[in-house]
Order: sequence, then structure tokens, then C-alpha cells
Amino acid sequence: MAKQTEIGSKASRRGFLAGAAAGIAGSTLRGVEVAAQSPSTQELRTDVVVVGSGIAGLTAALRAQKVGAQVIVIEKAYEPGGTTAHSEGGVANSSYASMRESAPDGDPDVQRTVSENVDKWGAFMDEIGAPVGGRTVPGSNAGRSIAPVMWINFMVKAIESGGGKVLVETPLMRVLTNRQEEVVGVLADGPKGLIRIQAKSVVLATGGWMGNAQLVQQHITREFGSLRQRNAGFYDRKPPFLGDGLFAALQLGGQPSTGGWDSFYGHLLPARPGKITNPMANWSAYFSPQSIAVNRWGRRFTDEGAGKLSGRKYPRNGEQNCVQEVARQPDAMAAYVYDDVIYKQFACENCGLGGIDKYIAYKMSGAPTAMANTLTELAKQMEAWGVGMSAEAILHDVSEYNLAAENGKSWALPIPKQNVNQALVLKNPPYYAILGQAGITSTHGGIRVNTRGQVLHRSGKPIPGLFAAGVDVGNFNNCTYLGNLTLGAAYGYVVGESAAKQAVPRGGWTVTTTSGD
Repeated sequence: MAKQTEIGSKASRRGFLAGAAAGIAGSTLRGVEVAAQSPSTQELRTDVVVVGSGIAGLTAALRAQKVGAQVIVIEKAYEPGGTTAHSEGGVANSSYASMRESAPDGDPDVQRTVSENVDKWGAFMDEIGAPVGGRTVPGSNAGRSIAPVMWINFMVKAIESGGGKVLVETPLMRVLTNRQEEVVGVLADGPKGLIRIQAKSVVLATGGWMGNAQLVQQHITREFGSLRQRNAGFYDRKPPFLGDGLFAALQLGGQPSTGGWDSFYGHLLPARPGKITNPMANWSAYFSPQSIAVNRWGRRFTDEGAGKLSGRKYPRNGEQNCVQEVARQPDAMAAYVYDDVIYKQFACENCGLGGIDKYIAYKMSGAPTAMANTLTELAKQMEAWGVGMSAEAILHDVSEYNLAAENGKSWALPIPKQNVNQALVLKNPPYYAILGQAGITSTHGGIRVNTRGQVLHRSGKPIPGLFAAGVDVGNFNNCTYLGNLTLGAAYGYVVGESAAKQAVPRGGWTVTTTSGD
């Protein structure tokens, strides 16, 4: 195993700023080390730098460490965990065939890599004694589960006990390369100043670009300002996900993924002025496939289960598909309208969160809600919300929907509903309506990688020493959501070993001078 102080040569050390302080101070923040005070840029040396500390980053770091590499993890938030900390903890192990059927527009190489390695991740977790639920049963689609905070703490402790470092409040500035365009480390901004970390490989695992207004408006919706961020927590104490990994890869000539840019994963959250707290899942409405969704004008605008209006049938549909179209409506706003049967079967007992009543949750948040014994009265209450809904429009579209559903012809609606089994007639009072806005969790477009997790250059060749994992990997999900933790676990496992085995750069350690360096 290479030691941090032994990496490089005299020439390599001359390539970094002279006189910089080496080492890490013993001060900690929630048990995680923070870079020490230094009057000049600090110099650190290691084998692998991992940027981001969600399931992908922590898995990659510990896997690299177990293979024999020294690792440093940098995280721009004040604590590790990323979007994983806000997740429900499910790691699915769907087959490749199932992935292709559910998300046929996704990258087949990425999907195959995930399907072939997610069970290996589970076995690795069992080997190190990580707190992971369930057992790996290849091909079972049973999956595994983590208790996010407990798992994150375990992984951080394991990395540190193995000699690795986890530096929080240390965002990536850029990836450093030599004159042969080989990765030789990173420049980061620690709480006490700039830090250069010399390394033969860098893993980008920063979690996507859902907080980047420019990218979201360009690729997904003009209504960025109305979206609610499901990945945010602790009252904006955590920095937004701006696409740090994506931009770092593009700066080095990396390819963007060939698809996934116009889709995202998310769920409906209470409309403003409704107030929400963690966990975000408690406020998420999962029952659009059985409901009628209308926009702020009171008009039905999408297939409530499939989402897209292209006519293409997606075998795995759900509310996460619908909410992608909600995001494109005025103010990213929609109401779900449903009756007492749907309320009892789908909006509470089967919402996947232990019977949380979403109508009560939305009402308590302060978001507009309505309940009435007739559809006419419900429509009047919705019009009284004052967001522009027309009671006449609501009644027209609901009546049209009910007539088609009653005759088993939801496919004949002006906006067809492809799954007739989900087209339930609203005829059992009381009737309910909740007003929400699209909540975005993660983006689907990202960096193009190969089966080893190497970032591909525009030339088609891998960028030496640069890897990506987790949501930074583009086009695994595409319209249909296959699972971010699944992606992070599998690619984290793959790139951990790949990054650890990266050869020392042939062109030396001297950093190419760039503007601002």
C-alpha cells in the first residue's frame, strides 16, 4: 500500500506550491476532520480523491481503501451524506432486462454495469459488516436497504479507521492535470484556505445539478423558481447541488451523457406557502396514477401514471413520471383530485410510509386543500384557492375523465391514460384535492462513462485518472426512475477498485498552468 507521504518524487513536489503545510489538524466537526489553518495553500498527497460523500462516494472510497489505496474524501457540506442522507434507503437489484424494459432510453452499458455490480456491492457491505438490511439474492429483485444516517456514520468511521480522511466544508475548485492531460489531483477550498491534493485518480460523485437554475431551465423547465428541492434540508444550511462534478468533467473535455437531460426524479410536495421539513418523503404524494391531476387553470394536462405525452408506453409508471410534467406547468403547480376509495387505498395506507395521511399532511403544512361531499362543491373550493383555477374547467375535465373511466375507455381521452386499471371513477364521497408543486430530487443527465466508471473524453477515449459514480453518471435513469442509491452503490463499488488501480501518471506530477491557478 502506498503511503501518502511517499507518493510522487522531488519533481512532483516542485510541481506543487513550495512551503505548504502538510497533514491534517486534529480538529473535528461531528467526528469528521476539517483541514487545518495555513497561511498558504496546503499540500496533501494520496492515491485517490473522492469528491462527494453520498453512497457513491463513500462506497468508492472504502472500496479503494480495501484494495490498497490511500484515500481522501472531500465534501462541500458541513457534514457527509449528500442526497443519501435524505433518502428512504432502498437499494434495488433489478435485472438488466427489467431495466431495459422500464427505461429503454437509458444508457444500456450503464444499466448493465449497475445490474452486474449491485449484488457485489451488497456482498461487500456484508464483508465489512456494514449496517445493511436484507440479504443479497442474485436475480431476486429483492434488493437491500440502509438506514441512511447510521450507514453514513459507519462508512465514515471505517474510512478514517483505515487511514483515510473525510474533509467537510471543502468544495472542489477543479481537477488538476499535467501536460499530457492526465489527472494529478484536485484543488479544493477548505474552511481555512485552498488545499491541493496530489493523487493519481479522482472520483466525481457530487450528486447532480438539480439546484442549478441555468441547467434546469435549459433542459427541464422554465419554472425553476417554483420547484421545491427534495434534496435540501436543515433550512438551507446545506449548499445546493449545482453540477460540480459535471462541470469538472466538461472542463477537461469530458462528454455529457447522450440522454436523460429532460427528465428528473421527484415527487409532488405541498404548494407554497406550505412549509415542509425533513424527511421530505413524509410530504410526497405518491398517488397520482389513481387520481386526476389538473394544473393551476383547472385543466388535466398529462397521463397521471406515465407522465409523458409522447404516446410511448412506459411499463413502470408512477407519480414520479407525472411530476416531471407538473414541473412544466405554470408555477410547477398541480392539484391531485381523488375520492374516498382512493384516499383509503392509496393516499394513506399504501403510500409506502406507514400510513401517513397525505391530505392531513398537506393541510397541516399550510398548502391549499379541499374536501367536499360533491364534486361541484369541491371545484368551488378549489377555485377559492385563488391560484387561477376555474371550477367550470375542473368539473368539465373530471366529468369527461369519469365517463371514459366508467366505460373502460380512458385510452380515448384527449390526453389518454394508458393504464386503464388506474383510471378509477371518482364517485365515492367525500372528495379531496391537494395543491402541490413539483419537488425535484435528482437529475438524470450527466457525465458519460464506460463500464469501469472512467469519464470519456469527447474523443471517445477515457480521461486518464478521472472517474464518476452515482448521479454524476448520466442516463442510467431516463424518464423512468430506476433508483439513485442503486446507481450509487453499483458504480461506487466499480470505480473504487478502478481508481485504486490507476497507474501513476506517465507525464509526471507537474500541474499544467491555467488561469487562476
